[in-house]
Amino acid sequence: MRNLLSSPRDKRIDNWESIKTIGMIFTVGDSDRWNLIHRFITAQESHGKEIYLIGFQAKKYEINYIFSHTRTTICHEKEDFTRFGLPKDGVIDSFVNRHYDLVIDTTIQPDFFGKYVTAMTDANLKVGYTNNKSEEDEGIMDMYDLAIQGNGEMDFKDYIEQIVKYLTMIQK
Repeated sequence: MRNLLSSPRDKRIDNWESIKTIGMIFTVGDSDRWNLIHRFITAQESHGKEIYLIGFQAKKYEINYIFSHTRTTICHEKEDFTRFGLPKDGVIDSFVNRHYDLVIDTTIQPDFFGKYVTAMTDANLKVGYTNNKSEEDEGIMDMYDLAIQGNGEMDFKDYIEQIVKYLTMIQK
């Protein structure tokens, strides 16, 4: 992880209206969570933004809905990872081999997958969430250029609203 973080990259923060490509990292959850993600995607795509998703599905988590967004990559813990917990060759390439104006990690920390994919991805701005009340050590947070701090487990809708609010305030 430290090697990934030490490689140089250009960082830039743009106004929300200037952002055209967004990468979102998520953990596969229930259909209500997917519906929130899908609503966000649909709203942003109607404003001309391109959204790419990559999700982590735990080996014992069963899905009872369909991922209806075509630019979605799902990484299955059971078959897509090495025994060291790293994605196998090629699994995340369709997500990380493109440049984004913004990458949003919506995984709940501590989460190695979210941090690893964020660190691997080329983006102008990388955003993550940190829980000030967490008793677990969230570990290194250096891969994020902007960390939204909260006092409890992340509420997806509130988290996204905070990101949009702060980036809308940016003036160039």
